[in-house]
Amino acid sequence: MNVDQVIQLIAEKKLLSSREVESAKQRWFQANRVESSDIKLFLKWMVLNKFLSEFQAAVLVSGKVSALKIAGYNVIEIIKSGAYAGGVKVQNPLGEQFALQFVKDEVIKDPALNTKFQGQLQIGLEIKHPHLAGLVDKGVSNGHSYIVREFLEGESLEMILSRRGKIPHQNAAKILAIVMTAVAHAQEKGLPSGNLSNSDLILATNKNQPKGPKTVKLASALISPSMIATEVKVSPEGNIVPVSTGAGLSGVKDLTLVEENFRVGKLLYSSLAGKLSPEVEGSGIFPPLSSLVPEAPEELAALVDQMVSADVSDRPAKIVHAAKALRVSLAAEEEAVSARNEEYIAVPYVPTMANIESTQPASPKVKKVSSVRPDVSEDDEEFSIKKLIAEFNPDTRDFTFLGLGSVLSLLIVAFLHLITGWHFMSLVCLIMGGVISYSVESFCNWRNSQNNDAQSAEDY
Repeated sequence: MNVDQVIQLIAEKKLLSSREVESAKQRWFQANRVESSDIKLFLKWMVLNKFLSEFQAAVLVSGKVSALKIAGYNVIEIIKSGAYAGGVKVQNPLGEQFALQFVKDEVIKDPALNTKFQGQLQIGLEIKHPHLAGLVDKGVSNGHSYIVREFLEGESLEMILSRRGKIPHQNAAKILAIVMTAVAHAQEKGLPSGNLSNSDLILATNKNQPKGPKTVKLASALISPSMIATEVKVSPEGNIVPVSTGAGLSGVKDLTLVEENFRVGKLLYSSLAGKLSPEVEGSGIFPPLSSLVPEAPEELAALVDQMVSADVSDRPAKIVHAAKALRVSLAAEEEAVSARNEEYIAVPYVPTMANIESTQPASPKVKKVSSVRPDVSEDDEEFSIKKLIAEFNPDTRDFTFLGLGSVLSLLIVAFLHLITGWHFMSLVCLIMGGVISYSVESFCNWRNSQNNDAQSAEDY
């Protein structure tokens, strides 16, 4: 296989658009490039210039090109970390990217579990929640069922805590209030909320506004995570298939509502206090939040301690109750901050109108008198040419346009006379007379209105 055949294969599999293929060919096949026939260097160049992913280049080298497609989707790469680990990043013909995840074969073969999965899938495809990674498609590939969901670009809570240590309590409270609302919506529909770990909570980038505000999303809600295969491979036939763990059905279970609410509490706790230590994770006993985050408001710290309490009876009965308490805490803090700011605002003394009138001396009303130019007498001022020109205030451009218009009109009349032999002078004079009369009348009306406005201003 040579470079030309690889390019043809890329075009046939529609890994790139025809325009992108032509662009890659023009940039690669240059006169001074001696290694243009080297396939490995060509594919490495394609990856560096982001025409292909590393997975696509490796598949092209191996010749197992069936792995480049799953149903009607182009395979970009196998996801090995994050919320979609074990899934496949795919792209539809419109260029939109999604996460394709295979369902465990054991789930499909078990009648009870398959019924449960199909029920979740049917409801999940109908839900369009702004803070849940939505399901968009389902299907079967080489005998293995799969689901397709929204692919989220952005930072997970795990990445943020690794980079920053912890999140300011105002921001953490706002983020988790959104998470609680999303979890409550899923619970209302009878669907699981996902793993609810730090990796599962993502601050997603808006694809239409990459530099705009982030959107809080739960990546693996709506379908039981225990039903999803956690590893895939390329089969000897060149197809991407799920890897069977051989663990049977013992691992297929969902979190209870109490466990889901506790997981949300852990998310809030770790957002405020930082990543949990293995000792805390292992024991399940959380130190009081105020001892780790003394700047957190008392109401917020009390709510967090209740949500992660070892005694289940101390925890909020429903996640919506915790969400309401969190919003109340946020509102109370914002109100307190606003009140403190108002205390330091100096209010200037503004005297009342009565005080102003009593203290200010009465000023006589002065009537402006228009000045009269010495070179024009009062009797002939109305008909003064100088005043007319001064009011109109023509500049050089106006005189130029007037002269050129007159010359152009005479040339047109002369040209028509030479061609037709007709005399247009009388008609032209009549039209020009009417135009001049209309212009003079309009100008006089304008002058009168200006004088009236000036007189009104003076009287005032």
